[in-house]
Amino acid sequence: MASTTSPRWPALPAGFGVLLRNARIDAGLSRDALAAVTQSSKGLVQALEDAMRPPSATMAVRISEALQLDAWEAAVLQSAAVDDAALHSRRGVRHTRPRRRVNTSAQ
Repeated sequence: MASTTSPRWPALPAGFGVLLRNARIDAGLSRDALAAVTQSSKGLVQALEDAMRPPSATMAVRISEALQLDAWEAAVLQSAAVDDAALHSRRGVRHTRPRRRVNTSAQ
């Protein structure tokens, strides 16, 4: 799946999500386990693996340490990382894909 862009950060490197998923599987961790180790959520891990959002700088360090990435993989992860504040808005975490709006009006 090709990553989408946001005005707040550049597109993720090609193959970023696959690299992360393969490293997690090689480490023998499930998404839930990686989320627990990195003090995040399973949804965040899935969004990173699906290249829907970049990791924050803090999360990139946590993932590198948890998965014991080699120097090249850690560099790819760090190159995709964005400043922690760039991922937040007044309403919460920004994603690269807009959420669907549910039409609640009665017809």
